[in-house]
Parts: sequence; C-alpha cells; structure tokens
Amino acid sequence: MIDTTHINDIFSNFSQESTTSIKPYGDGHINKTYLAETINNKYILQKVNKSVFDLECLVNNYEVLDNYITSNGLSGKYYPPYIKTNNKQIHHIDSDGSCWRLSVYLNDSLTHQLSPSINITQDAGMAMSRFQKLLNSINSDSFRPTIPDFHNPQRRLDDYLDAVKKTKSQNIRKASEEISFANSNTKIAEEMSSIVNANDFNYRLTHNDTKLENILFRNNNYPLIIDLDTVMEGSILFDFGDMVRSITSLAKEDEKDLSKVEFNIDHFEALAQGYFSTIKIDLTDNELNNIYSGVLSVIYIQGIRFLTDFLMGNVYYDTGYAEHNLDRSKTQFKLLQGVISKEAEIAHILDDVLE
Repeated sequence: MIDTTHINDIFSNFSQESTTSIKPYGDGHINKTYLAETINNKYILQKVNKSVFDLECLVNNYEVLDNYITSNGLSGKYYPPYIKTNNKQIHHIDSDGSCWRLSVYLNDSLTHQLSPSINITQDAGMAMSRFQKLLNSINSDSFRPTIPDFHNPQRRLDDYLDAVKKTKSQNIRKASEEISFANSNTKIAEEMSSIVNANDFNYRLTHNDTKLENILFRNNNYPLIIDLDTVMEGSILFDFGDMVRSITSLAKEDEKDLSKVEFNIDHFEALAQGYFSTIKIDLTDNELNNIYSGVLSVIYIQGIRFLTDFLMGNVYYDTGYAEHNLDRSKTQFKLLQGVISKEAEIAHILDDVLE
C-alpha cells in the first residue's frame, strides 16, 4: 500500500505542483520507483534503498557527475535531467533518513526487459559505450564506493559458501542442483579474483549495473542511461559482462521454463559490435585479454548472489514468492552453460570486433 500523503510530502520538496496520481513503476529489485503525475507533467520519483547503498557516497557521486555534466554543457545528453530540490540538491533526505530523487518522465521513451531485436541489442551496446566514453573523461578520484566490493568475485563467493554452511536443511534440499553446479564452478570466481588482484589490472570509472533495463530508448534520439547509483570505480570487464548477462538470453531473469533460456550468439555479436566499436582503442591489454573471463564471472556471480539470497531467506532482492531467487539462479546457471558451450564462437567474434 502506497502512503500517498508521505510521498506527496516528498514530492513537494522538488516541485510546487500537486500530484494527481502516484503509482509504482518498473520492476527494479532494489529501489522503490514511482510514476508521479500532475495536471501538466509526469515524473519519475525514486526512493533509494538505504540498506543497500552508502547514501553519503551516493549523494556525493551524483553531485560530482552532474556538476561535470552541467559545467560542460551536456545536461540531458547522457541521462534524464534531475529536478533539483528547493535547496538545489539532487537528493532529498526525509525524516527517516531515506533518500529520494526526481527526474522528468520522457514521453517518447521506453525500456526493455528483453531485447526485441538485433538492432536494439546493438543500440544498447552503443549507448553504454557512449556513456563509458564520457566516464573515461572524468577524474574518478572524487567518486566513492556506494557499495564496497560490489564486483569483488572472492567476496561474493565467500558470501555464498558461508550461506551454504548456515542455511536450513530444507532450503539446501530445494537448491541441491544449483548448489552442486555452483560448487563445481568456483574456479570462475577464483580465476577472476586473480585477474582483478593483479598489479596491472585497470580500474576506471564505470556504470557497474549495465543491464538492459537501465537503458532508456527514445524515438529518433540517442538512448539515455538511468540508475546511476553504482557509478564508481570498476571495470569494463564487468560492465560488458553484465550486458551479455542481461541481453543475450531472450528469456526473463526469473523464467521458470528453462527450455526458453538460451545464450543467443547473434545478439552477442551485435552487442560486442555496438559496445566495442567506439571504445576498443581505449582498452588496455589486460582488458582485451580478459573479456571472456569477465562475461563468465558476471553471470556466475549473479547466479550465486541470487542463490545466496535464497539460502539466507530473501533478505536482499525484492521477491514475489519464496523461491523467486532460486528460479533466478537457475536461469543464470543455464545461461552460463550456454556461454561456455559457445566459447570458440565467442572468441572468433571478439577477434573480429577488436582487431
């Protein structure tokens, strides 16, 4: 049940308009998002999950990024403009310590849970590549980690192994096949951990949550990037890997019919062409040599994160039913098997795209 009185109170910190309608919007796992309508306008109002993000770091990062965008005359070119509060801030902190922000709803825009076409997949790659080009031009020193160790493979693996030890036997039985698969593929996380801990590993400012739903497609305009909560130091390997994870399987993340979950090599090729065409000249040898490892790692890690949350009682991701996270882990592991089976084809495509 939506507390419309409280949300209207929040809205008043950004605008003098009165809302005529407020309703939940989107399918995000972490934050709460609402479509707020007034007589003349529509807005996206979002409440940040304060149990997931370091709010002080998050507020800092948004301000640093937006100041760079504004000072370079780029407002509205990479992400939807934010409506500032009466105090000229992007975020409003309410009496409960919760963090809110408001942006304009773009009527000509839409997001996709699943890619409807090869062209959309390629455009998605190009959109994230364009955003990455922007981030490459910004000094990352002023950005702080909103989620420490967000893409730390060893931490995610340790969390999973700890959950297996602590969980109730009933959930262990329900997830026995997924646990067996996860245990037999720990080397994926271990090898990626070695890569990121090497002295020549290149950290740079990245988006860190590049799933398809975080790209806003518009009619006759460049797509925009949304959900900037995780913009902080990271790796292109994880950004590209997460795009592969969310785009190359043409099935929902929680699809129960696993026969529908299949790694699509044509969409992979389109994505790689779109993403690497403009930024390959910026990549280090370390990045160029470990793209495939990054893809494997992101899919495996997301699979064990869903599995970990199921084993721990669904404490992190929003769920619609008790075994929701277990179903999500199954799709990730099925996708991972598909990627592994196409290793040779993937290598050939990357050779062609990166030459």
